[in-house]
Amino acid sequence: MGGLVLIINTLLTIVSGMALLIFVLIISLLFFGAENIIFNIECSNGNLLQPFARLLTGRCGDNRTCTPSSLYFSCLSLLLIFLLIPMGSLPQFVSTEADLFIVFFLLLSAQGFYIRGIKKFSIDLYQSLDRTDVNLLFKFTVALLTIGGAFSWYILNRGIPGSIFSIETYNVALIWNVSTILGRMGIIFFFLLLSVTSPCRKITSSYRKDNVPLPEIFDAARSTICPAIIAAIFLPWNIGLQLGLIALPMYILDFALFWLKVFILQVIIIPAVRKVYVRLRAKLPSGMKLLIVLVMGALGAAFLIADLYL
Repeated sequence: MGGLVLIINTLLTIVSGMALLIFVLIISLLFFGAENIIFNIECSNGNLLQPFARLLTGRCGDNRTCTPSSLYFSCLSLLLIFLLIPMGSLPQFVSTEADLFIVFFLLLSAQGFYIRGIKKFSIDLYQSLDRTDVNLLFKFTVALLTIGGAFSWYILNRGIPGSIFSIETYNVALIWNVSTILGRMGIIFFFLLLSVTSPCRKITSSYRKDNVPLPEIFDAARSTICPAIIAAIFLPWNIGLQLGLIALPMYILDFALFWLKVFILQVIIIPAVRKVYVRLRAKLPSGMKLLIVLVMGALGAAFLIADLYL
């Protein structure tokens, strides 16, 4: 009897996880379509649902090569990260003691599978990618690794309960409440660091004019995963409990507000920060283009360390 219950619970968990990933895929494509319209991107045709249309009517690649397995793995790697992200008042769907390492692995795997799949799918499409497109996820991963290391050290020395490598512990509300003005300055610089290293389609041209469904799904998930991580870490405050709600109504409200925060970050805040960053970077010599990013990371870590020891 106990074995049967375990099997049923396992099946329910798998089905629930698949349902969550399908929801994330749908909402990522909706946000992607909204970006197309808001930023007047050429492939939108003024249609919010255009990404879904391309998903259903996508073409094959060079020499009739259709959907290399690497592209499936790249999309799946990105989507699996959402299982580790707390959404509103809901806890992580999958909780481990090493969330951050799993996220790093999935981000790098997604980028690696994507490049391999694009090469196999269409060499012309691969050659059309500029260096910015190729390195987008790698830059974000390095920035997240830097922030993760700084936050881990801060949490460990402040005695904040929880695993130092768990995303739920990387809750700025906790750090913000125990930090001084120095620590809060570090949080702000880290927020800016993730914003300028996040994929932003208003600044880059990482969109597809042709009916290439899987690369576009990758672009949609990639555009949403970074704001989702930022929302979970830097904007974790929820209002359901403050409004006196409990149980299901609270979870639904905070879940909806989480995705509203993700949308605002994706289409308003991050593009605005990136726009200022690109203008400042353009004024630097060619050999110093990374200076702003390096300074943001160094200042974020320096302010957190100063908060601990000064």
